[in-house]
Amino acid sequence: MTATLGDILLVFLADWPATAYELQQRHATTFGAERAVDVTRVMAALSRQEKLGYVELRKGAARKSPRTCALTEAGQLRQRAWILDVPDELSGAEILDRVLLAMAATDRPTFEAVVEQCLTALDAQLPRRRHRAVVSAPYALAEYEDVVAASTRKWLRELVGRRRERDAA
Repeated sequence: MTATLGDILLVFLADWPATAYELQQRHATTFGAERAVDVTRVMAALSRQEKLGYVELRKGAARKSPRTCALTEAGQLRQRAWILDVPDELSGAEILDRVLLAMAATDRPTFEAVVEQCLTALDAQLPRRRHRAVVSAPYALAEYEDVVAASTRKWLRELVGRRRERDAA
């Protein structure tokens, strides 16, 4: 299941309430400038999450101050279930998204649980191929994907043992 912008915003909001602009900035910081989303998309996603009952928009204290978004109880349950429910058929890009999001916006036990779930998903996809002297393009692609998955498993195992920036604060 691919992460939707709404799912990502719910995880950020579980960390602390924020404005749409602050959420846009967190997204860019977490996933990189090349994957940045504009504030209009963030506001549209927040509006959808509000209609679903996951987010409440609070008016700012001053007349022109931006509205702050906060999770409702249903939103807290939704984001927790989503971040921890890692399906077995997860692509490398989806694993990267989950791990970066958990690193940036969750407590240490949740981060470790997400990494463990991603490792379990990767282990379920372990290759069952043997090296061939003569290969086809599809087989070469499968071998490539196996090497990437093996590297991802190694990277995840190494991440768990290291302190995150947010753990040091």
